[in-house]
Formats: sequence, structure tokens, C-alpha cells
Amino acid sequence: MLITRFNPSLALIFLVVFLTGCAGGTYSKTSKRPAVKPGSYVQINHEYQIPNEFARVYFRNGKQTLKGDIDRFTPHCFILMQNIRQAGQPQQIIFPGRFNVTKVIERNDHAFGRTTYAALTFEVFDGPSNVDYQLEMRLSSGEQPGVRALICVKNADDYFDRRYPNLSEIKIALGDLVTIDAPGQ
Repeated sequence: MLITRFNPSLALIFLVVFLTGCAGGTYSKTSKRPAVKPGSYVQINHEYQIPNEFARVYFRNGKQTLKGDIDRFTPHCFILMQNIRQAGQPQQIIFPGRFNVTKVIERNDHAFGRTTYAALTFEVFDGPSNVDYQLEMRLSSGEQPGVRALICVKNADDYFDRRYPNLSEIKIALGDLVTIDAPGQ
């Protein structure tokens, strides 16, 4: 049957159904505000040696650890260097110091992108359940330009726990080895 005249009630129902479907988006507890904002400071409290052919030092539960000892399901962090030194070159050392957080990037390895919803927020497809949520804090220091970033990772294996690491999880991962001064947070 062809509708030949405008029906306000039908148009309103269509609009509500359409907007409800569009508003669904991805169900996620990812924050609109990252746990650490640009303008914060990261204080590295100990000296760390980076083995040649590597560019990271890892932290979990307040202790320095090796990459192989990281429990993927426990929030953990690592300091990332700008470059990798090859065998025979002088080893990189991170000295205690204060770094300005110049940029914050949230990323995850959710391979399938956003959740797709039908008109009434009926979920159609959501992709994998094990997703690493990374909070990358780009660091700047005139004394140590080779230090690139502090990156903290939280794995979300639960549909309802999909979010980036919060400040308390980051602090637990780092302990007193690395501290964060995040004004206003």
C-alpha cells in the first residue's frame, strides 16, 4: 500500500526508532576522559637499564619485571624508548627524573571495530572478548629526550569491563617506582 499523505504519528515513531538505533553505539566503559591528561607529570624514581636490542622496561604490581613475566590479565605498564640500541652500542639508561606528559593516546586492539546495532539497540555482532586497552602517555624531558612514553595496558576479557586503565590501576602497576602527578584528577 502506498502512503500518499504525511502521517505525523508514523513519522514520530520512525524517528524514535531511528534515533534509538543510532544512539546505541558501542557499549563500553571507556571513559570520555583519560586517566591521565596532558599537562600531568611522570616522575621516574629509580634508574633503569634497557638491554641492547630492546626498547622497554616493564612494571607490574609495583615491581620491575620482564616481558615474559607479564600477566596479560593484570594491568601493567612499560616505559618505551625512542630508539633501539644494537649490540656493541652503549646501553640505554633511564635516570630518575620528571617528565611532562605532552600527549595522551587511547588505543585498543579490538579487531572488529564498533558494535553494530539494529534499530532497537539489538546487538548484532561485537567481535572478540579479549581486548588490550592501552593508555599511552607521551613524555618530554630536556635531560632525557630518548624516553618516549609511559604506556599502561588493561586487558578486557569481560564484555562489561571494557575500558582503559584508570589511575588507581596504573598506580598499582607502577607502585613507587614511577609516580604520576595528575592535577585535577
